[in-house]
Amino acid sequence: MTGDSVLFIGAGRMGGPMAARLLDAGVPLALADLDPASLAPFRDRGCPVAASGADLPGDVVITMLPTDRHVRAALLGEGGACTRRARGVVVDMSTAAPAGIQALAEELAAQGTAVLDAPVSGGMAGARAGTLTAMVGGEEAAFARIRPLLEAMCGDVLRVGPVGSGHVVKALNNYLSAATLWSATEALIVGERLGLDPAMMLKVWTSGSGRSHATQVKLPNHVLTGTYDFGQSLDLFCKDIGIAADLARRSGTETPTLDALLAFWSQARDTLGPQADITRIATLIAGGKAVGPEQG
Repeated sequence: MTGDSVLFIGAGRMGGPMAARLLDAGVPLALADLDPASLAPFRDRGCPVAASGADLPGDVVITMLPTDRHVRAALLGEGGACTRRARGVVVDMSTAAPAGIQALAEELAAQGTAVLDAPVSGGMAGARAGTLTAMVGGEEAAFARIRPLLEAMCGDVLRVGPVGSGHVVKALNNYLSAATLWSATEALIVGERLGLDPAMMLKVWTSGSGRSHATQVKLPNHVLTGTYDFGQSLDLFCKDIGIAADLARRSGTETPTLDALLAFWSQARDTLGPQADITRIATLIAGGKAVGPEQG
């Protein structure tokens, strides 16, 4: 393990379990979050905590926040973690637009601070189990320095290119996730209405070429159970798909499937509410009915 101490900003549903894994690995840890309840478990374990990071220790700053706007505010806004002391490395593990982290990298370079983006895939279950996949953008030397920290939180840690590359790969990953969840949900409802067992269909698809995270995890664990609690809101998911759509425009690529998915998911957000879980689209596609054993 690296000898660096860490200031972790954002101890919410994803950040909390990730930070806990660092603490369990023996990393000296401080945490910042606007929600006192999120900080309480770490305060009880002796970690320095505060609403903002300016006065908290940490050679490495890790952010896990909703948007690049929140990341900038947490680092350079009032009480920002990089406003009163120099930090060695900043690692943004949020899902955000690459332009934001690239701008921050240029600004923080003047302080001698290296910046990497390292968004993750795997959801809350992956955060708790330490099986997340991290896709990292940034310079090799900084990546080598923080890799042990990422490996304490993730199962796979992959450097994908220069700073900003991680956010590009993550946005496109979430586009693929959006496509498979929507299409697999439609397929499940079609088969169920033809009298087939949803659980059996998912078992078959997961054993064959229809396999995806939707058929393996989201549908069996969060739709057929009726819990709709995968842990990602429609609002943030639409933000991620929107980032992918913007990247497509910037690249000059026509993406009719991506454009259609953004429209589908945006309508779902507007209908179900921005904080509804992404798996709840099953009720929308099914016309308000439950899917699986509780249907009717």
